[in-house]
Amino acid sequence: MDLKEKYKNLNISLTSLLKPSPKLLILGIGENRMGDDGAGVYITWELWQKWGKNNKISIINGGITPEGRLSEIIDFQPELVLIVDVVDLKKPSGTVGIFEEDKMLNYLPISSHSLPLPVFVNRIQMGVPGVDIKLVGICPYSLEFLDHFKLYQEELWTLDMKEENPNIPFYSFNLTKEMEKVCKELINVLNGSLKLYY
Repeated sequence: MDLKEKYKNLNISLTSLLKPSPKLLILGIGENRMGDDGAGVYITWELWQKWGKNNKISIINGGITPEGRLSEIIDFQPELVLIVDVVDLKKPSGTVGIFEEDKMLNYLPISSHSLPLPVFVNRIQMGVPGVDIKLVGICPYSLEFLDHFKLYQEELWTLDMKEENPNIPFYSFNLTKEMEKVCKELINVLNGSLKLYY
């Protein structure tokens, strides 16, 4: 099965959302050291390296404290926010869905975020009235927390660089091989949609 067929519903949703080329913010949330919980951050980091300089797109690594980036989100004044996160969909691991804001309560993140997602979404809406917010949820394979960890590509990114640019992951990713494959597929799907409309 090719990517277009596998992610047909996601592609349809993305086309509907992105065709008008709204001012777009993609926010990845997750904990890199907690297995597949780092998927949202992995995806946004890969997208940021390609799209980070586009003035109609802002890509943010929210980590486990996305509220720390709230002022940037509000300053950008997006028309559409896509939150990418690992959630319990009650479906097989690797399943991907895109959900309206009113469905987010049904698919809450199952990770280490310090602030509940609905509360954070409400804070965005207070600062950006009328913003459209969707959740791109991914069902994890494993959420095993590492008892040891290392910094992400410390030979390339110093601590000072990471402090200056919070989009650079702090810790190395601990994704399962299966989740890494799903993330790469999603990155391809998102890149394809972004190329069409931005």
